[in-house]
Amino acid sequence: MTSLTAFTDQFDIYAKNVGDQLKSTYKRLTAPDYIRLIVIVGAYALLRPYLVQLGGRFQAKDHERELDPNEVSSMAATDSKSLKGKVHVPEDTDSESEDEAKKGTDWGKKARRRQRKMVRDLLAADEKRMKEDEEALSDKEIEEFLLEDENWLVETITGPKS
Repeated sequence: MTSLTAFTDQFDIYAKNVGDQLKSTYKRLTAPDYIRLIVIVGAYALLRPYLVQLGGRFQAKDHERELDPNEVSSMAATDSKSLKGKVHVPEDTDSESEDEAKKGTDWGKKARRRQRKMVRDLLAADEKRMKEDEEALSDKEIEEFLLEDENWLVETITGPKS
């Protein structure tokens, strides 16, 4: 019980401090400060809908324009199905090209391998999930047809329901 009273006492102190701070802030404001505050808040309130509308127009133009063949759609950034067949995961090879061999640097080699492995794992997991979804859907369709055939068989044997 004492922890509850300590909590409420602390909360009362915080509430009093906030009230005192707000009072002192507004006591220090002069007439030009109030005018400036009102102008800023009013301008924001008046201009915000127009800025949102302008942003919507730019976004609509971006979605309507034709894409280059090598460009990924901004709408498809989160859709894994749109990347299927477009993402190429390079093989994990240790052989470097002649230019890179001349440099003598192996900076980031492990990071590149780790990244390629992660991309391959993500693609494999996504393909596995899609395959399971397709199998589940086909199983549901088969089950639906079996139930229809079973109902038809029951009706033919027992006669139609009244």
